[in-house]
Amino acid sequence: LKRMKKVLRQLGHVDANGVIQTKGRTACEINTADELVVVEMMFAGTFNEISVEQSVALLSCMTFDERAKDDEDPQKGLKSYLLNPFFKLQEAARTVARAAIACKMDVDEDEFVERYNPGMMEAVFAWCKGAKFIDVQRLTNGSFEGSTIRCLRRLEELVRQLSTAAKAIGNHELQAKFEKGSELIKRDIVFCSSLYL
Repeated sequence: LKRMKKVLRQLGHVDANGVIQTKGRTACEINTADELVVVEMMFAGTFNEISVEQSVALLSCMTFDERAKDDEDPQKGLKSYLLNPFFKLQEAARTVARAAIACKMDVDEDEFVERYNPGMMEAVFAWCKGAKFIDVQRLTNGSFEGSTIRCLRRLEELVRQLSTAAKAIGNHELQAKFEKGSELIKRDIVFCSSLYL
């Protein structure tokens, strides 16, 4: 617990007296993904520099937890408009991992960074652009339909939490971006209450 407090202090979530700062207040709103990494990206301006669709696609790395098949590199074939934001995610993850290591927590930096899987980025980007589910499914590199739906549902919840977090710190531009992202995801068969209509 003391080490985790040191990490929070080092990352700027709390001050020397343990008082929650703006970063910490933002992190309190997020529980669907690693809040420290998400907040690092928010405060580094990662989401300000990219479109709504790119932001949502980037966040899919945090909700998609399937491993690549046969040592396949999930970054291979990613287009530059998705690859560059993914590199920023990896940078934020490295910042958090290094802070944890500096505070003597048992964290492997490479393992921590590699758990963010870009395997669903292209599919989510297409979904946000209005593609049909069947076309999106073809972009998932063999993922099951249920996995795609679960990823999109978790992603919508994360985007909603980020909208609330942006509102909590008074960043209305980012709040509007995430609200728009939530609208882009929440449609069609993915959010039907039942598949037996």
